[in-house]
Amino acid sequence: MPTLCAITNCKSVSRALCYVCHESLCREHFDDHDHSFNSLLKSLNTKVKNFDDRLEDLTNEELIENCYEKLDKWRDDSYKTIDRLYEKKCQEIKQRFHDNLNQRQEKITELQTKITDLLQEEDISRQSINLLIVDVENLEEEMNKLEQTIFHINIHPLILENKSIMIEEINTTHFNLTQISYPYHIIDCSNKLSKPTASNEQYLLMYRMHNLHLINRELLPIKQIAWPHGRIWDMCWSSTLNRFIVMAHFEVYLIDENTMSIERIETILRRNWWSCTCSDTSLYLSTYEQGTSIMEFSLQPSIELIKEWKSPLICHKHEYIKDIVCNNQTIALTIYDKKFLTKRIELRSIKHFDYIWSLKLDIEGECHNSLRCCSLYDNQWLVADFHNQRLFHIRNDGKLKTIYSYKMSPWYITLFGPNILVISTQNSVNFHKL
Repeated sequence: MPTLCAITNCKSVSRALCYVCHESLCREHFDDHDHSFNSLLKSLNTKVKNFDDRLEDLTNEELIENCYEKLDKWRDDSYKTIDRLYEKKCQEIKQRFHDNLNQRQEKITELQTKITDLLQEEDISRQSINLLIVDVENLEEEMNKLEQTIFHINIHPLILENKSIMIEEINTTHFNLTQISYPYHIIDCSNKLSKPTASNEQYLLMYRMHNLHLINRELLPIKQIAWPHGRIWDMCWSSTLNRFIVMAHFEVYLIDENTMSIERIETILRRNWWSCTCSDTSLYLSTYEQGTSIMEFSLQPSIELIKEWKSPLICHKHEYIKDIVCNNQTIALTIYDKKFLTKRIELRSIKHFDYIWSLKLDIEGECHNSLRCCSLYDNQWLVADFHNQRLFHIRNDGKLKTIYSYKMSPWYITLFGPNILVISTQNSVNFHKL
């Protein structure tokens, strides 16, 4: 009995077997079937060629030039660190040498004075002469020792481990914040004050129990220092200065991650400061007042005021700027409108504070607490909603991507390295894997 065509409702007898799909088809449907395969193959071939074109476009280093910039910055900073240590040790050698000379010079001057005084005396005692002889002999011995003294330097080789620079691949469009409510590490902070944090590529700086703590990427505390300057409102990292910047209520300080030394920035006048951020060239400080101002300071060669950005250019007279964060030649502002009780995030250019985009945040009521934000990769943003225990994930075009619930009220949020999100709350600092 002849086999019918495999096409539904076709009553024709099959004339050919397709060796691709193993179906028997009539002459008419076999031609259509064969043509459809050819069309599909052509379509797939076009798509694969498109992949090839896209792959070729990726070779222009757009995706890796930022890594080169970071490596160049690390190399330059390392050279500067070596140069600083070299200059310090050169100065130390010179100082110790001159200290030795000065000590002997003082003794020579002292002995010359004694001899001059004795020469002017009419009655010189033998005891005075003997004492002078002893002093001269002692000085001669010291001079002999000085002339035979050399400076020996013990230099340990500079060891650079491969793990000092870690290379990680991050998919910037697929941050996984679905499990954001479950931190993988928690640091208890029982004090009820805000807990600002700041990070560089290696360390996280945090305020806890009236101390500044430095945490490494393994989340282990490695250094700490007492903080005697009152409540901290914000902090940030300056790669240009290679220092953390810590903002108290009225004064601003530099923190050296190596020595944990605290130095007040004398060129910044006392004001009611609220938030801070750094670009490659400038430090920005915002004030806590209606019609907030943002002060721009140069970083090099010294920290000096450049300009004050005022209302109504950056906000209206009845608005507060609650946070400022720089990223890739832009600065994000979170703004609270006290008159209409609305909140929004704006993105502006660093150069002239030109408007780029704005997004109204669905947060009702007053905003006494922080409305902090942080930058993510690919120029995305995260905003903390303290009162409703939520996080707003915003795309790089200013559109809302997702709103995540959080089990506690998020206060400060910081991206630590490529894949650790740090969220401080009323009683803890929480760490989340992205």
